[in-house]
Amino acid sequence: RGLGIGAVGLVSGVTGGLLSGNLVSRWYENLMAAPNGPREGVAAPPTTITTSDGLTIHHIQTGFVAVKRVHREYDGPDGQGILAIATAREWTEWMPITAWAVEHPEGILLVDSGEVPQASSPAYYACDPGSAFFYNSFLRFSVTPEEEIAAQLAGLGIRPRDVRWVVQTHLHGDHIHGLKHFDRAEVFVSPLDYPSSLGAMPCLYPDWLNPTLVEFSPDDLPGFARSRQITSAGDVVIIPTPGHSGGHQSVLLRGGDKSYLLAGDASFDQTQLLNSATAGIAADPATSRRTLATIRDYCTAVPTVYLPSHDPETPTRLAAGQTVPV
Repeated sequence: RGLGIGAVGLVSGVTGGLLSGNLVSRWYENLMAAPNGPREGVAAPPTTITTSDGLTIHHIQTGFVAVKRVHREYDGPDGQGILAIATAREWTEWMPITAWAVEHPEGILLVDSGEVPQASSPAYYACDPGSAFFYNSFLRFSVTPEEEIAAQLAGLGIRPRDVRWVVQTHLHGDHIHGLKHFDRAEVFVSPLDYPSSLGAMPCLYPDWLNPTLVEFSPDDLPGFARSRQITSAGDVVIIPTPGHSGGHQSVLLRGGDKSYLLAGDASFDQTQLLNSATAGIAADPATSRRTLATIRDYCTAVPTVYLPSHDPETPTRLAAGQTVPV
C-alpha cells in the first residue's frame, strides 16, 4: 500500500530535527542503547473476571514493548515530543502489550489484537520506510509465538472465528498486528485514524480489512456526549478518547455497580490519568489532556475500573475490581 501519510510526516519531522541539530551521531548512540533491564520470563497468563452483570473479561498480554522514557512520560513543550524521543537516551523497562476478550451473551468482543513475534525483526517494516525508521529506532518488541493473540485465545477455548467484533482503539502496530487472525469479525476503527495516522502502517493491514468506521451518536454518559453502541443491550459502547492519536477510542463496559474502561493508550498508566500527564508520542497533547479530564469526570460520577494497555498494574486492578480514586 506504499508509504502512509502518517509515516511521511513522522520521518520528515524526526530526520529534519536530527539533521538540523547535527544530532545524527547522538541518535546512533541512542539507537544502540537497550531497554532498562532484561525481559524476565514469559508474559503473564490471562487474568479473567466475571462482572456482576455476567460479562466475562479476559486480560491478555501479547508480549512486551519498551520505548524511550520520554515516549511514555514527557513534560516538555507541546509539539516537540517526537524530537525529544529521537534524541533521548533513557529507555523504559519492558511494558506489557494488552489485548482484551469480552464474552457477552450477544457475542465475543476483542478490544485490540496485540503484537506478533515478527515485530522484533527490522525486515517486518520494510514495506514502509518512514515508519520503519521510527519502529526500528525508538521501540523494542519481545513477543513469542505462544504470546500471540490467537494462541492465547485458544488456551481460553476461543477460536478466532468465534470473535464477533474487534474494536481497534487505534492503529499503532502493537495494537493491530494480530488482527490478521480475525477475518470473520466486524472490525471497528476510527475514520480519523483510518487508513493512516501518525505511527500506523497500512501496508501491514490484512488484505481483507474493510472496517466499520465508527460514527458516534448522542449519549448521556457523564462527561461523554457521544458514543457508539456495540451491543443491542447498550452495555458495551465505544467512546471517543482522542489525543494519543487523532481518532483514539476506548471501550466502556457499563454495569450495575461499576464500569470497566478498556482505555488503550488514552494514557500509559492510571497515574497519568490522575495527573493529566501526557506522553511524548501523543499526536495532540492538548486534546489528550482534555480527554483525561473527561475520563476523570466519568469516573467521578460512576465507579470505574481504569484499564490502559501498557500499565503493569492493569490486571491487578481488574482482578480486585479497584476503581479510580477520584
